[in-house]
Amino acid sequence: MGYFKEKVLALLERMPEALQKEVADFARFLLEKRLGEELLWQSLSLAQAVRGLPEEDYTEAYLKERW
Repeated sequence: MGYFKEKVLALLERMPEALQKEVADFARFLLEKRLGEELLWQSLSLAQAVRGLPEEDYTEAYLKERW
């Protein structure tokens, strides 16, 4: 187990359950924030990758016929 993980667990053990819930909520918030930022960067990267490419409309019929 990592150093910080041990420290956090030791602190959690000393807290009442209500504070443990707040810590869990905050940790969840931080994780969701990080994942949201990663998704944003992925979408920006994709937008940059296709920038300047001609736009083509692919219909469902085209995809069925082609693949």
